[in-house]
Amino acid sequence: MELVPVMQRYTESPRTEMDLADASLYALATDTGVTRIMTLDKRDFSRYRLPDGRAFEIL
Repeated sequence: MELVPVMQRYTESPRTEMDLADASLYALATDTGVTRIMTLDKRDFSRYRLPDGRAFEIL
């Protein structure tokens, strides 16, 4: 998976920047189908959507 286009999509103003760590977790979720994530970064992960439109389930 190409991470740069995903990072650019979620970095457009006025949004915050999608960093490499978030993009890596996004890529893993896309590849594996696992969307449950434990994170303190609820603001960012609540707006990320996988290619099929699914949202992450934040634990």
